[in-house]
Amino acid sequence: MIKKSKMITKAWKQMSSKVIKHRADAEKLHIPSDVPKGHLVVYVGKEEESYKRFVIKITLLHDPIIRALLDQSKDEVYDDFTSGDSKLCIPCDETLFLEVIRSASPRYS
Repeated sequence: MIKKSKMITKAWKQMSSKVIKHRADAEKLHIPSDVPKGHLVVYVGKEEESYKRFVIKITLLHDPIIRALLDQSKDEVYDDFTSGDSKLCIPCDETLFLEVIRSASPRYS
């Protein structure tokens, strides 16, 4: 009985290490290498074909103007998530977005 228990424990450890390795490999596939820790990717533009990709600090999400932009795009973001597209899109002019980031950065850096 003890020998069988040891065999089961050994098999369980081998199986769990494979699952952990598989999960780690899968996570690496979903995190772009150019996004540092503490940052996220947002897509900004008026139309989907003209979206530009930006990497911003997560702390900028506390800025009230950025929160307002996100609230404004809430319906579009919901539709994207339910359709399987997980991009965070902000439908505004790129120049406006850059100005908001410049003004918010000193407060949230």
